[in-house]
Amino acid sequence: MKINTLIPGLSIFLLFQACAGNSNSAAEKNETAETLVGKTAKITYPDFSAEVQYLNDSTVHWKAVDKTGKTNEGTEHISYKQLSNHLYFLNWIEKDGLTVSQVINTKDGEVDAFLSYKDDKSPAGRAAQFLKGKFEFNTKK
Repeated sequence: MKINTLIPGLSIFLLFQACAGNSNSAAEKNETAETLVGKTAKITYPDFSAEVQYLNDSTVHWKAVDKTGKTNEGTEHISYKQLSNHLYFLNWIEKDGLTVSQVINTKDGEVDAFLSYKDDKSPAGRAAQFLKGKFEFNTKK
């Protein structure tokens, strides 16, 4: 997919999410805005889980463990935007070129992720996939 077709689609998605966040009920408007910054969470996807430390609004540290027990970790510079009291958009590009975009819903305990990565078999040279996962704050001290 060419970048000029991807950007408008992503822009429409983000605009929809932002508008949905702005049309919240009166009860939600009275809720205290929750932040990810300074917290640690566990994200569980079908094939792996990750412990993520939200160090500040521009840095995360993650450690992933797959079903076989293999671990991988990294510290990433991120783009971070809070869309509502409980909805966040994060994006980063890893050293190997993996691009990760996440929409995290702390209220419903869900995360939707979009991954884009190098794939020599693809005519575009990259492949992509969506992942749906479970999100929960780590309450361990």
